[in-house]
Amino acid sequence: MRGVLSSLYYNFPSGRAVMFLIPPLYWFRRDAAREIIREVLRLRPKTLLEVGFSDAFLTRRLSLALPDSRITAIDTSAMSVRRAKRLALPNVRFLAEDFFKHEGRYDLVVSMHVFVLFDHAAALRKLSEMGRMHILTLTGRSPFTMLHRPFHRFMTGMDVNLVEPEEYRTLAEELGFSVDIRRINPIERSYMVILTSD
Repeated sequence: MRGVLSSLYYNFPSGRAVMFLIPPLYWFRRDAAREIIREVLRLRPKTLLEVGFSDAFLTRRLSLALPDSRITAIDTSAMSVRRAKRLALPNVRFLAEDFFKHEGRYDLVVSMHVFVLFDHAAALRKLSEMGRMHILTLTGRSPFTMLHRPFHRFMTGMDVNLVEPEEYRTLAEELGFSVDIRRINPIERSYMVILTSD
């Protein structure tokens, strides 16, 4: 049963997109995307990698915000890639790839609520190979995220690795990053992390 649910969840990005139309999920996603775009507009990277683009909600906004940048968007779902390519975004290349196997260096790496699925230390080490600047959104523990966690595990077979902002800061600094943390949504306890490495 879990395999079927996981297949449905990851292979049908339009179904996931519909779930995000429901409040409060819509607000959480909108708020996170807005904060990322605000920072991306300040930085104006020439090359950008988006990790885990799903239904291309953030990707479309990145493409519009950075028309002169080269954007690579990766997701492990081949179905997501096929659907996203139909958008014909002129400055975006969509690839079906695993983050940990992806190779390349970028001016900026961004990801919205995907790094909660990774081992944080392993993901930070991988990021350090990919460039100097990274923007991620993560979530801490809240009543909402604690309720969402078993649902996500049931649907996908994957756990959500909730991490408090100061825990993440400590880990990232131990691995050589400078860290700026900005709160996004108090109900979800989401926050944006801006990582810089030398």
